[in-house]
Amino acid sequence: MLILTVVLFFLAENGRINNFPTYLAAIAFIPFVLIRPGAFAPFNRLLTGLVVVFLLYLSLSSLWVGSASVLQTAKYLGYGFLLATFVLGIPLMGSQFPDFLKWFLMVLVLSATISCLYSIYLHISLPDYQPLDEERLYALGRLRNPVIAALSYGTVATISFNLVFSSKGYNRWLWIACFCVLLLGILLTETRGVWAGLLVSIPCVVMLQKHLPLQTRLIILASLAAITALILLTTWLGGYWEGILLRSTSFRPEIWGKAIQLTIDSNPWIGHGAPAGSELLIDGTIHKHAHSIYVATFFYGGAAGLLLLLALLAASFRELGKIEPGQAMILAMSTLLYSVAVLLLDGDRLLEKVDFIWVVFWLPVALGLVATINENGIETT
Repeated sequence: MLILTVVLFFLAENGRINNFPTYLAAIAFIPFVLIRPGAFAPFNRLLTGLVVVFLLYLSLSSLWVGSASVLQTAKYLGYGFLLATFVLGIPLMGSQFPDFLKWFLMVLVLSATISCLYSIYLHISLPDYQPLDEERLYALGRLRNPVIAALSYGTVATISFNLVFSSKGYNRWLWIACFCVLLLGILLTETRGVWAGLLVSIPCVVMLQKHLPLQTRLIILASLAAITALILLTTWLGGYWEGILLRSTSFRPEIWGKAIQLTIDSNPWIGHGAPAGSELLIDGTIHKHAHSIYVATFFYGGAAGLLLLLALLAASFRELGKIEPGQAMILAMSTLLYSVAVLLLDGDRLLEKVDFIWVVFWLPVALGLVATINENGIETT
């Protein structure tokens, strides 16, 4: 069900289909925990505790919304449990079944690549399949927003790049091909924030390959930089960046300022609560949310929620920093760095039914738990 959750996120038509395996996973999680409570013994207690406390806090924040009710609180506690099943279930299954993480990551990358390939095909071959005013890639199913598609593909591109180094023989070329397809899809979405994440995560993957001589790592980075520069030059000459640069900051400073001020005026300590509406009216234009996971967390959860988020991130980096660089540690570190960077510029609630935030934020957190349990848990051949 965990594998099916990520497959359907990239390939299902709607959220209703995608939600189904998360429900089954949660149902299976309960008896497993009751029968084998010792399965959690190898988990990092600090990270596990912070995940549980943070999700519980976000769920209970529904209590201080103006329209608070027992039913609404129960619903958000359910969301929290579904997320806990996903975040804790991945390292749990990885510790129980040696090949689980290998297959989970490979199926994840292949599903995203299939989604991206088909979306590119529709974008190029069918001009009518472009419902947006701008000529931005309109991806399949749950990824119809170009920003959501780009951020989701970016996480998987980082994972694919990790698999390049952890694989051997012809398999390595498969992951290189997937990486290139995902980058092309990201380029066609014309989303800028995703590149900030990739510019952090990709060099991280290279530089932490301690088994490679420093000179080799620097040559790989230089080659990637040269390819990037060539792509930038080619797309610049083709007029690709003209429309993108016209968007300037996309009202991000104004949106952040408005969301922060509203929270300070309302309740800066505990925020508006997770179910609160987050539409912001700025100069006659309605913006649907705060467009930064940090500002949004402050908006919904106040200073307490933001501090819990920062504590979870700081603890994740601290615990990962204690581990000798290996496949699991590098994967967790690179995806978490990507998440921290891209969600500075976008994102809304961290507590939702399955959506892109599960892939972009909670999956890297889960991989951090994996790395602290078993450094060799994702070896591929």
